[in-house]
Amino acid sequence: MQIWPGLALLGVLGFALGFALNHGSICTVIATTELVLERRPTRFVALAECALWAGIVYASLEISPTVRNGWSPLGLLIPAAILFASGTYVNGACVFGSVGHFGNGDIDFVFTFLGIFAVFYIDSIIGVLPHHPPASAPVPLGPVLLALALAAIVVLRFGLWFRTESNFLRLTLSMGAIGIIFTVLAILAPQFSITASVGSIVSIPLAGAVISVCMFGGSLVSARVRKRRFMLKWPTLKSVLRRTAGGILMGLGALSIPGGNDALLMVGFPMGAWQAGIAYLLLVVSLAALIAKFGSTARSWS
Repeated sequence: MQIWPGLALLGVLGFALGFALNHGSICTVIATTELVLERRPTRFVALAECALWAGIVYASLEISPTVRNGWSPLGLLIPAAILFASGTYVNGACVFGSVGHFGNGDIDFVFTFLGIFAVFYIDSIIGVLPHHPPASAPVPLGPVLLALALAAIVVLRFGLWFRTESNFLRLTLSMGAIGIIFTVLAILAPQFSITASVGSIVSIPLAGAVISVCMFGGSLVSARVRKRRFMLKWPTLKSVLRRTAGGILMGLGALSIPGGNDALLMVGFPMGAWQAGIAYLLLVVSLAALIAKFGSTARSWS
């Protein structure tokens, strides 16, 4: 009898997470594009808020963030981060943005997660990489210090807001919601992450499916509320191939790090893992180099 209330709670949290991802129009690819091409750093600052919110939740509950599979050695971590960055560029969005785009009616982003799923599913069968014991560490700072850091980051973004005209309140509320809800989900379903939201069905079948379906549903509802209309955009063969290829590259990178940009921000950063810092830095630098060289059409939608 206890399984159904638990699944219902996971479903509600998944729905709320999808709603916030679409509502905030947050994505590492969008943030990097705005930084490189428009010199607008506000969305990068907002991503830091997510990590701080996650740290506050972990520290307040006195729970140590845990990576389901220990961090890879540096020799594998570096190419994995670059591979993941290449996947986000090919895909046109990171995992945050892919969920948000789906809500906007861009259903070709389903193939991004199918590509990720394929990688995780094959790994579950043949073991592409050796699996390490889970890595766990307490949050190095207390909730009060983290709250002060968060307040400073919000003030910084507020100062930037006057020059960049980004939607300050919408982004602030969305970042808080994403940081808190993601962390609660990671605590309740330890093997869950957005990167493996479809891939997690391999390891936690029922919970993974419930969270994933409700997350995509929340993104759809958010777009409907925001636009007051909804229109599906049917995929072309080119877009299907692009999303699938991007998803496969992202899946391979996330499998090797382990974790995508969501796990690095929401789990690796709060635990103070230097591996997460290096991986995310390489991800952003590689993505910035690709955008500077080839351009990017990624733009926020709210």
